[in-house]
Amino acid sequence: MNKWLTKLITVALTLACTGWVFAGEHGWVTSVMNAIPSEQVYRVQIYKVDGKQFDEREYKLDVGEHTIEMTLVLETQWTPKLRRIAGDAISEKSLTITVEGGMTYELGGKVNPDASDEAQRDGTFWEPIIYKTKK
Repeated sequence: MNKWLTKLITVALTLACTGWVFAGEHGWVTSVMNAIPSEQVYRVQIYKVDGKQFDEREYKLDVGEHTIEMTLVLETQWTPKLRRIAGDAISEKSLTITVEGGMTYELGGKVNPDASDEAQRDGTFWEPIIYKTKK
């Protein structure tokens, strides 16, 4: 086989393999696309990842532990037991996750529709969760 062709194939295989290695060295975080009222899971607005401003729909994360800060995007028509909650009652919350390579983490807010008035006022009526993971 021609030396030039052998080198070309070697470089191509090396680049292809390297791409596979790098692909597994990060994961992604995003909010659930739509509310899932039947499970009391709602979208969240992710605004910081590890203290840095978040302004994308998806965020690429290195493998390891990360802290995600978010607020709940509550559609009160889907939770009629909850009263209209003022924006400041939907407190900012954080969730620490351990990212594995090649995984996407869909985050949401798990709401207690039977929450007391006090829980609605102080924001404890919801908690951030990892709703789903996928490869």
